[in-house]
Amino acid sequence: EGGEVWVDRWWWHQRLALGLANDKDIINNNHDDNYNYKKDVRQLRQQGTCLDNLQPGRSSHPDHGRGAMASRFLPKGSIVAPVPVLPVPRDELRYLRKKEWKEVEKWRKKKRKEMELKTITNLDDQTKAESREQGVGKKVETIEEDDGDNTEAALPPGMKWRQQLLLNYCFGHVNSSVLLFPYGLFVNFINHASSEVVMNLGDEKHDAPVANVGLRWSDRWVERDTVSGKDPRTMSPEELFSRPNPAGLVLEYVALRDIRPNEEILFDYGSLWANAWNEHVRHHSASSSDDNGNGYGSPPLNDYTPAYIMEEVATNLRTAEEQLTYPYPDNVFTACFYRYSDGNDDHYDDDKKFNAQSINTNSKTKTRAIPWKMSRGLFDMTNLRPCKVIDREPIQTGGKKMAYTAIIQNRPGLSPEEQIPKGVKHIVSGIPREAFRFVDRPYTSDVHLEGAFRQNIGLESLGVFPTAWLDLKSEE
Repeated sequence: EGGEVWVDRWWWHQRLALGLANDKDIINNNHDDNYNYKKDVRQLRQQGTCLDNLQPGRSSHPDHGRGAMASRFLPKGSIVAPVPVLPVPRDELRYLRKKEWKEVEKWRKKKRKEMELKTITNLDDQTKAESREQGVGKKVETIEEDDGDNTEAALPPGMKWRQQLLLNYCFGHVNSSVLLFPYGLFVNFINHASSEVVMNLGDEKHDAPVANVGLRWSDRWVERDTVSGKDPRTMSPEELFSRPNPAGLVLEYVALRDIRPNEEILFDYGSLWANAWNEHVRHHSASSSDDNGNGYGSPPLNDYTPAYIMEEVATNLRTAEEQLTYPYPDNVFTACFYRYSDGNDDHYDDDKKFNAQSINTNSKTKTRAIPWKMSRGLFDMTNLRPCKVIDREPIQTGGKKMAYTAIIQNRPGLSPEEQIPKGVKHIVSGIPREAFRFVDRPYTSDVHLEGAFRQNIGLESLGVFPTAWLDLKSEE
């Protein structure tokens, strides 16, 4: 959690840049190295699309952080960037934490019993007799299916679905179960600005930034479904999500006016998004409690310390024994860069022998540890794994710089050769402080705190969202 996701779209971007989306030769040849990719400049200008009109930079708005900047002059009406999108079911971005799921299961079990009792009570005398003879299971199932609450989807009073961070980057419509995740080059850096000029805020004059790009479908690049031959925009959500190949949907940002080089690119996220953000800003407080009064939250915000802050302030690391008295915040754990297979084929045999020795001796037996070793590429993030510090000592007598001994643990996703055998306590000594990192536990970083902002980018007012995808009723 918290890592950046990368998707290899080289083939799609190359076809797009060269204007080859409908070139049967290149499609049939796929990655044929002998294919002639050279095109006439005139043909490129007519059929191709520039993929380097955007570049990342620091936003001029103090609250935006990074933004997308124009890398060259972009005249009004020109394509600023293609925006290929992947359809995502809205429900798949909902989640609950383990503690909350236990509450849901307990609540649903109680509700099923209440419905069963209500069913038996409402049956007439003849049906009651039949129920005693045949059981009420099937009757209860029928009533559950017809119940207006939709038991399987409902949550206990006061509890709400949590939303994945991905929702903030998706296009959507309030009346649709379809979300569109954009994966074009730097398009996710584009920040919000209203499409209307706002001059007066209270009694003060204020020149607010105004959106300079709009969004439309790129009919040139939208591809029909390879199986049905349908335009994906005419499919129902069920058909859309069941396609074997989800690609083929492409939007494009278009300049609403002339855009100068290095000017920030801004898009109107819609009134629903703007209202949700303004509401979030009004109610957000760093000192407020996480539970928001619903009883299903985490510890208060002031008990939370981000991993990057811990990294800055914790010069020396505490041992596991010291943490019994002075624990780290619950949202972080220690990890270190280490390769189990790094230049030592005897790790496994040594671990088995040492583990057996530890079992047959008392707990006061001095622990033996394998020395940590620096090697090329060790500080790659793939080698970061959880660990528990159990000892430290100065690297030099009287010195302040420490070397640590730690129990190295496995993490999900490790290759077989990097996995420490089950039941083995793998201890490594001489680890420098530079090889350790504080890591946020899943769903505990600041973007996952209670009350963190979640709202998709709205396309309700643009008229580009396909009517075939509008499968949800309006809340109004």
